Amino acid sequence: MDSDDPYAIPDTKTLLRAGGLEILNEEGQKVPFNSLLTPSPHKPTQQRQQIHLIIFIRHFFCGHCEAYIRTISANLPLSLLSTASPPINLSIIGCGQPSTVPEYKARTSCPYPIYCDPERNLYRLLGMRCTLDLGKKKPEYIKSGLLAGSMSSMWTMLRSRNIWKGGAFEQNGGEWIFVDGEVRWCHRMRSTRDHAEVWEVRKALGLEVKEGEVKRDDE
Repeated sequence: MDSDDPYAIPDTKTLLRAGGLEILNEEGQKVPFNSLLTPSPHKPTQQRQQIHLIIFIRHFFCGHCEAYIRTISANLPLSLLSTASPPINLSIIGCGQPSTVPEYKARTSCPYPIYCDPERNLYRLLGMRCTLDLGKKKPEYIKSGLLAGSMSSMWTMLRSRNIWKGGAFEQNGGEWIFVDGEVRWCHRMRSTRDHAEVWEVRKALGLEVKEGEVKRDDE
């Protein structure tokens, strides 16, 4: 799928194919993508409907995405997601190898499960773009300037033992909201700094957004 509309929802056939694609969990084990979207059978029937927000990031050394995940963590803490009605699950998918995940979680203090799609089959099928274009506008979730952000990403990569396992630099991601396995809302990045703003994600989730409420990762 390749759409000029970053909010275009894939057709049913594409979503069925996507559900069967395998990704890797943090231990490197293969799991089908649709397993992320299936409510736990141990919960009462009336509690099984759950919303699942899935955030596709770029490579695991992208400083812009790290700022985004920190901002998401500050504004969508597990305490809020678990008490929402219905409850909201949040998972992150990156295009690198599982060996990079522990470092990534340590740098970002990420509380959510992280999965990997190093072959990028899911990225391609869902129409997420490949570009190194920075975009014209710096988003609200990024605090640092362009040069400082680039240098920070480079330094992080050089210090890592997994320098070549972070994923394809040109691959961009997006944000997807599933309810009962169906896409209710999605947004694909059009540039390397084009994650959906947190207020937009909260609104799409049905959460209240108050003026001045959204926190950046530095707050």
